[in-house]
Amino acid sequence: MKKLIVSVSFLLFTIIGWAQSGTVHQMYKLPEESKSSSGNSPVIELTPLFGYQLNGSIDAYRGRLKMYNAENYGVALSVGVKPRMMGELSYSFSPTDAKWSTYDGIRESYDMTIHYFQLGGIYEVMDGPVKPFGLISLGVTWFDVESGVDDHVSFSGAIGGGLKFYLSDRIGIRLQGRLLMPMYFEGGGLFLGIGSGGPSSGVGISTGVLTVQGDFSGGLIFRF
Repeated sequence: MKKLIVSVSFLLFTIIGWAQSGTVHQMYKLPEESKSSSGNSPVIELTPLFGYQLNGSIDAYRGRLKMYNAENYGVALSVGVKPRMMGELSYSFSPTDAKWSTYDGIRESYDMTIHYFQLGGIYEVMDGPVKPFGLISLGVTWFDVESGVDDHVSFSGAIGGGLKFYLSDRIGIRLQGRLLMPMYFEGGGLFLGIGSGGPSSGVGISTGVLTVQGDFSGGLIFRF
């Protein structure tokens, strides 16, 4: 997992440094970023994505579930909300195999598809035909097991970034890397009390990361 984090960090810093060097920044200037070139409607980008996902493993009380790395497919719909900022709805899935191994030697294999539904935002570092960007999103992850075992759905988040390279004001290429983090809730509590300073209350929720996954993907941007 450390290798994944280092790889994503290296990719992002390389992209940002290369783009900020200005070698391609003056090629042409896109229309105003929060609006389309045809009027006052917001910019919309539709990007089919294809890549590779590092699926990791989940440690449990009785054993470990290993999810093998596999290709992933997805699509992102981005809408401009202000210059350099876009809201984004994305979906991706990775069809893979999983192996459950208990500590007393039991082995079982499953067909599994891992689905990510995410809603978040993109911040573009600079204007121009080459745009380094960062992204953050929240949503749910669905571990869809295809052999009679109960599926699992969990809250999840993602952080990452990448590069957009526009070939024209309508077509571009998007490359990105993400850290994907399905989470679980350990518990919560509500506190109500009255003291010398008056009534007080509080809410506490404890969460943890189920596993850390990651993907590297790219696709063709269709800009409207």
